[in-house]
Amino acid sequence: MNERVVRNPVVFGDCRFESSFLSNLWRLIHQDSVIAELRRVPSRHITMLRLPEDEPIELRPEGWGTVVASDATGNERGRIERQSWWGRRWEISGSGFACVLTSDPRPRRWTMRLGTEPVARLSGTAWSYNRLSVHTDVAVPVTALALAWHVLARPWEAAAAPGALVPARRESFRMISDHG
Repeated sequence: MNERVVRNPVVFGDCRFESSFLSNLWRLIHQDSVIAELRRVPSRHITMLRLPEDEPIELRPEGWGTVVASDATGNERGRIERQSWWGRRWEISGSGFACVLTSDPRPRRWTMRLGTEPVARLSGTAWSYNRLSVHTDVAVPVTALALAWHVLARPWEAAAAPGALVPARRESFRMISDHG
């Protein structure tokens, strides 16, 4: 039997999502290395997540307050679902992980929790999420962090089902580091 094993890379410690102003390309940086790239496709309200040596994962809104991460074969790798009216509480789940993303009382501060215990803290800058700092106390899957990033940095895209407005098609791209 020839079954494909799905990798679920994790991050432990400090990392950050960063992007240039008005850019559609984001990088997840851990220990001064780019470990993932995210490319927004604004016309379709999706984001393509690319991990080195892995197939692209599409982050796509699916219904009101739900974003699903799917690989090229259509297998679901994770999802995030709104749990509160104001979008201050989200449930993140996937193969081998589940947690809750909650807003802190301070602006642009969020916590990922297992039960009542915080396992990661995310914080944006004073005016935007063009740089999102993350600190994890345990190993957190990159897919879970990308889903959290999607609802924090792109809340209007995560709030609705824009896929109903524009025909969906698969996107792909290469890592910037592949270009030389």
